[in-house]
Amino acid sequence: MGASSEGAKANKEIKNILIKLLENYGEFFSRDERLNSDGIRLYKRVSYFLHLIDNKTLVNLYKKSFRNPTIENIIEFAKYFIDAEDIKISTLNNIYYEEMFEFNDVNV
Repeated sequence: MGASSEGAKANKEIKNILIKLLENYGEFFSRDERLNSDGIRLYKRVSYFLHLIDNKTLVNLYKKSFRNPTIENIIEFAKYFIDAEDIKISTLNNIYYEEMFEFNDVNV
């Protein structure tokens, strides 16, 4: 029960942190679309929960996004925890979203 319930709790906590960052873009990101000091403080909490999940791919992606905390890198990491549609709702506006997530439109 221990490891799997810890992992599920960690996933939920990381998702909550990421949603808070994205929904409060103006509070946690600077004008150059990088995490500000408050955003970095909140984003650091993710590292504790990542330790509980123990997934090297996610750890490496987190480290990359933490070294260069741009909105693009945060969203790239967030895709592993939040559905793309939820990120769209949480983040900025549709124009920015379409640039970040280039969908190949297929005519049916």
